[in-house]
Amino acid sequence: EFTVARYNTDGSLDSSFDSDGKVTTTIGSNADAFSVAIQSDGKIVLAGNAIIGGRDEIAVARYNTDGSLDSSFDSDGKVTTTIGEADYATSVVVQSDGKIVVAGSSATGGDSNFALIRFNTDGSLDSSFDPAVTPIGSANDEAYSVAIQSNGKIIVAGYTINGTNYDFAITRYNSDGSLDASFGNGNGIVVTPIGSSNDIAYDI
Repeated sequence: EFTVARYNTDGSLDSSFDSDGKVTTTIGSNADAFSVAIQSDGKIVLAGNAIIGGRDEIAVARYNTDGSLDSSFDSDGKVTTTIGEADYATSVVVQSDGKIVVAGSSATGGDSNFALIRFNTDGSLDSSFDPAVTPIGSANDEAYSVAIQSNGKIIVAGYTINGTNYDFAITRYNSDGSLDASFGNGNGIVVTPIGSSNDIAYDI
């Protein structure tokens, strides 16, 4: 289940949060949360994946400041989204306008690629943003972190397999979800080998 805990500044659980400082949320038959963001109004957004009908889907939940699910978000406080055959969210960030940007991976035919989607404040998919599925190498590409620049452009970091091992992979997107041609070699993608073995970016 998705799980959230809130602590006081001294490390004790905050009893004003769901009465005992912790809350769990069932989504599908199994759910894992991997990233949290706090909106400017104090609401809490979690992103991860859930198994729905035997397949992995991107899952997002939003909580009020007291730990209750926010019913203004997709009516029940949680939403799942399908892009490919198996989808995972590993990072979430909230834009200044309140829209929620989620990064992770989407797999089809056993090959995973960077995935990026955006939700409106009510939990609906943002139709002005094309869900971005970005193949980087010829094998698996996994995204682990997302950040938004002051100009609204979106950066995603993770890894790509170069045929032998993993390399740092960074992509940058315009605010509409298209790859930013001014980043990298004109394709919005930068791949960086660092050591002689696996190199993985987990945060940006």
